Amino acid sequence: MFEELLEACKRLEKCQTSSWQIPEDILQQVPDATTVQDLKSFLSSDVDELESVAVLWVAYATTTKISRDIKDDDSGDKNELHTALIEIADRISYIILPICSGALLDEDTTDYEVLQRKGELGLRTIEQLTKTPLTPPFRLRHSTLLRLTAFTDEADPWATAESSALARNLIGAQLQVPGESQARSFIVEEILTGFLRPLFSKSRPAAITASGRKAEYVEPSRYESIDRETPETKPWKYTHRYAVTVFAWAVQHADAPLLQSHWPLFTPVLLTLLDEPQHTGLKVRALGIFRTFWTRCPAGLMQNTGLAEVFEQAVFPAVLYLPSLTPEDESLQILSAAYPALIEMAGLSYRDAGAEQELGGCPQPKQTTDAQRQLLDKIIREGIMVGYHHAKEHVRLVGLLCEILVRIINGMGILAVKHLKDFIPMITEITTDPFGTKYPPTLISATKFLQAILRTCWPRIPYYCNEIIKILMLCWLNIEDEESFSDESSITNDLKAGLAKTADMLTAVMKAAKVDLKERVEPLIEKEPQLSQLFGNTTST
Repeated sequence: MFEELLEACKRLEKCQTSSWQIPEDILQQVPDATTVQDLKSFLSSDVDELESVAVLWVAYATTTKISRDIKDDDSGDKNELHTALIEIADRISYIILPICSGALLDEDTTDYEVLQRKGELGLRTIEQLTKTPLTPPFRLRHSTLLRLTAFTDEADPWATAESSALARNLIGAQLQVPGESQARSFIVEEILTGFLRPLFSKSRPAAITASGRKAEYVEPSRYESIDRETPETKPWKYTHRYAVTVFAWAVQHADAPLLQSHWPLFTPVLLTLLDEPQHTGLKVRALGIFRTFWTRCPAGLMQNTGLAEVFEQAVFPAVLYLPSLTPEDESLQILSAAYPALIEMAGLSYRDAGAEQELGGCPQPKQTTDAQRQLLDKIIREGIMVGYHHAKEHVRLVGLLCEILVRIINGMGILAVKHLKDFIPMITEITTDPFGTKYPPTLISATKFLQAILRTCWPRIPYYCNEIIKILMLCWLNIEDEESFSDESSITNDLKAGLAKTADMLTAVMKAAKVDLKERVEPLIEKEPQLSQLFGNTTST
């Protein structure tokens, strides 16, 4: 019945048109007597992968024509029509499911352009179906919605900005039913229990039980071998990569009551993803999903269940993905995701800790438990300082570590004084390096790091006063001597403004300690007159 229309749609697809407007000549080839049952029967047959896009064009053209006919025809069994359209939508969602058939251990030959095309076309067709004027309102099956969630992240190679927006809008409209908890049952029953649990069953980490709880006795798994790294044991990493997107959507839309009662359904999947040693993109994504999960969990839930320690052990190794074993670009991605997760596990808000405070204006440290304070100390000693000493020649990495330390210090407040013996030498090494001016962003980050110390640890600053003066002086002179900097360049002005602000902060701290900084810097200015701009406010007081 649809042979001629299918051939016309094949020709249309070969044109690779970017428009989703169906040409009138295509619509004219839809048989006049076509019914939803005819389309349902057509889609129910096996679809050749090579013809899948053309088949979807047939469905799109046919549903467009049927929708027009329904508006003009009030006769017929509306319930039967409703059921048939729901089945058509379910079948279309199955056809567009982004199965990465070419994903193997060492290569991926999947044609993602075809998957993108199928996704956009199929979602537009389903959107067209939902606009059909029916009573009762058009409700998609949960199985259909699950497949739509595969397209909710436009960063996925099979998704586009358009398909992602369509999927999110369709799911949102379908789950917003007054008086019904559609989202809750969809997440718990369809996604977590029906879809993800069997998919991740063969790759569950030994640290938790099959029910998602902490294992009291962790024994090496008998499946812990090279055979475990196969598309069969880890389908979520290969053919069914969209499972990670589905899980991310479930975490983003799970509220505190749902997590309180169903957390064991989340933890096996989350820990499996965090334990995955390969594929930088997957590790970064897993850390992002974990941050969302941790933020949305009721306060103290993971600590009370004993899983906080398990998650810490799963996340912490990520901060040691350092050069040269890990390429610098990949290391930056992983560390940028791992440290915020650990900092929030330690009870600090990573976002709030990044806000600049005035001198003496930092709030009191947030009330944290002993375990959280110990984790912060561990992050500094076993994470940041180890990373710095191991990879200090990688200036971008050093800059990132300085930025992270700013947030930690802002969150810890005066409790950070115990680490000054490590912080000050680190800043000295970064800022006084004659080659440091070759990458100014790291110098700016180190300057902000020093400012954070002055704001929060000011009672101990007099002990380090001379060292800080040395830091400011040598860094300033290195900037003056840098041939690639011009006096009018914005980067030069930014660096000097940051150092001058730091000098003013040091002056204020020492004044509060009843120490006249003027006596210490005037001899330096006499020897190096360029320093007068750096310590101008100090000598004028």
